[in-house]
Amino acid sequence: MGESNHGTPWVPILLRSAVAAAFGILTVFWQQPGEGVLGMAGGLYLLLTAVVLWPMAALAGGLGQARIRSLVLLEAALYALAGVAVLALRSAEVFCVAAGLALVVGGAVELYLWKTARAAFLPARDWLITGGVGVGTALILLAVQLMGLGAHAMLGVTGGSAIIIAVALATSGLGARWDARQPAGTGPATTARQKP
Repeated sequence: MGESNHGTPWVPILLRSAVAAAFGILTVFWQQPGEGVLGMAGGLYLLLTAVVLWPMAALAGGLGQARIRSLVLLEAALYALAGVAVLALRSAEVFCVAAGLALVVGGAVELYLWKTARAAFLPARDWLITGGVGVGTALILLAVQLMGLGAHAMLGVTGGSAIIIAVALATSGLGARWDARQPAGTGPATTARQKP
């Protein structure tokens, strides 16, 4: 792959998958989470998502993709601010507003980059899924808040979306890592083209 000559795109993909998986698994096994758990676990998830978006932005910068780098840094900043707000205030209302805003804007950024940059930047090929899940999760969080379902439901919604993101990115990241290990000209697509 062209990207593998300039960096290892699978590393930031798998880092984000690992963060999402850890949070998703936590939400599955925590039986009766209250606002304190939502604030701590949700805030850390948002902050760690911001942290793992930084190497993604660095990868884009290293490939000369300044527009992608700028938008991913904006997304990372929103996740970081949301994470700090949720950790500091620890209420379902704050989580709904802060996480919802980060998810909807971050999701919109990823959908835009999927549409405009997926041919030039390998990780952007996953952003139809992650962006769509982000926007959808934000809308569901708003509905949960309006129905008064509380912290447990909010944690379940975000945890479920995190598991979807984790699985999609793990599949993509491991595939990219496998492709990067193959010698040039020996991948399945190349072999198929070489057949008469």
